[in-house]
This record gives sequence, structure tokens and C-alpha cells, in this order.
Amino acid sequence: MQTGPSIWRLNIKTAANEGIDPRKFCLDRKILGVGWPIDLGGIINWDSYYKNGAAIYHEQGDKGWWPAINAVKNRLQLNDLCWTRDKSGVYYLGRVVGEWEYRMTKEYLEADVVNVRECEWFQVGEVDAVPGKVINSFIRGRTLQIVDDGNVSLYSQYLYNSLSGSNYYLLPKMSADLFALVSSEDCEDIVGLFLQEKGYRMIPSSCKSDTAVYEFVMKHAETGASAVAQVKQGDVDLHFEDYSSLSCDVYLLTTHGRYVGMQPSNIHCIDPDILKEFITRKKRILSDRVKTWLSIIERLA
Repeated sequence: MQTGPSIWRLNIKTAANEGIDPRKFCLDRKILGVGWPIDLGGIINWDSYYKNGAAIYHEQGDKGWWPAINAVKNRLQLNDLCWTRDKSGVYYLGRVVGEWEYRMTKEYLEADVVNVRECEWFQVGEVDAVPGKVINSFIRGRTLQIVDDGNVSLYSQYLYNSLSGSNYYLLPKMSADLFALVSSEDCEDIVGLFLQEKGYRMIPSSCKSDTAVYEFVMKHAETGASAVAQVKQGDVDLHFEDYSSLSCDVYLLTTHGRYVGMQPSNIHCIDPDILKEFITRKKRILSDRVKTWLSIIERLA
């Protein structure tokens, strides 16, 4: 049994030869790897790699070399978990099972994947099965970096156990509240599905708008009436006066906060208990990520 692994994200972008997909290369060979090769014959151990690599990349001002190499060689520990994705957007979760190696055969040099750790990869699926903080970590950052979040760690350990058919990571026994574990994006998805059951249809482009007052705009399928929704996860209060300028129906949810002020007739507060009943009744249409959280809660209990 192993507890408390670090959770990593690997964004595989190497200078591979044309026609070679370094993501597929790593996944097929069950490795986690980065580039930065050196031109040196014979067996290459860590001391020789570091000495020659520093002379090439550090002296040339390559700012990505040492953070990536240090992470692969020193910071990454056996049994840590790592997320990555292929070029089609399918996500994978892997467990680090080997120490640092420098592989200098032709195929590794052509893929520009030479600094490697053996990694046991499992396919997870598309974005709806992946924690939001993992997805967001691919937007920017280093080649290999930690995703420092307790809920992501819990999710990743449970998912690895499930995918591998093992109980490798020992999960704690505890009573957990769904809305304390899921992300703000998960809460928005749940509310969106809940309101669509009430006859509303979401306007997809409105989900991308930069508005502080609401998350998305909806139209009722039968009446055509407009509505908006605002969702806050955690101990966040919502003030009715912030929505006083909106003439349409407004649906509000704060999972652990309060509703403050005089409530106008067009503003509706969603009861978390009713939402939980909806989740239980309509589990089949929830995102894979929320389904996994529900399974985690059952397991923790």
C-alpha cells in the first residue's frame, strides 16, 4: 500500500522528427519522458549527463532545461501519479514505476524523448472525466509540474485504483460532502443539467462570456423566456441586490454560503438538497468526473 503521492502534469512537447508523435511514443512505451539530448558516446550516467547538459543548455540560456530535468530526475518520486494527454485530447493517468534513465537509441533520439522514467499509463478519457485543475494546468506552465490540490490527489488515487483494478493507494475513511469535493466547474455542470430538466436550454456561447453576475444564459424550450444562472462553490455569499438590474428569471446556487438581502420574485435559490436528489435520480447523465466523485464518496464511507 502507498499513500500520499504527489500529483503531476506532463505536457509532452518535444522537438521530435517530422512524423513522430512524442505523446504516442511515451504512452506506447510506458514511459514518462522529456528531451534535451547530449552528444556523448558510451554509457551516460547522471553525472555525465548533468555536466554535459549544463554546458549545452544552461550556458545557452535554455530556461526550460533544468526545471524539466530536475523534476524528472530528482523531484519525481516512485509511485507518484502523473496526468498527460495525447494530441486528440484523450487524457491518461500513470504511476511512476522506474528511476531516471537516459536512453540514447535512434528511436528515442528521433522522438526527442531521452530523459525518461518508466510509467504505468491508463487511459482515462475526455475532459469530462478529468479534474478541472488538471485540465487548466495544461494551459501554461512548465513541461512537468505538480498539481498541488488535495481533492485532485484524492481523485487521482481513487481513479488509479479503479483503472488498475487494485487498492494500491490507501484512501482515508471519512464522511464527505459532494459539494465540498467537486470543482466550481462541476457545480456549474450540475446546475445546468438540473435547469435543462426544468425545460431550459443553455446558450453555449454565453458560457464563455466574461460576466461576473452570471455563468450562462438560457431560454425556456416552450415559452422562450430568458433566464440566467449564477453558481458559487464553497463558503461564498450571494447578494440579491447584485442581480436587481436583471428582469429575467435568475437561478442562484451557493453550496455553503448564504443568500443575503430581500429576495425579488424573479430570483430563485436552488436548494442543495433538491440538487442532491436530482443527482441521485439522474446519475446516468452526469459527467464522468462527477460520477467518479460519487463513487469516491461511497468508497470513503
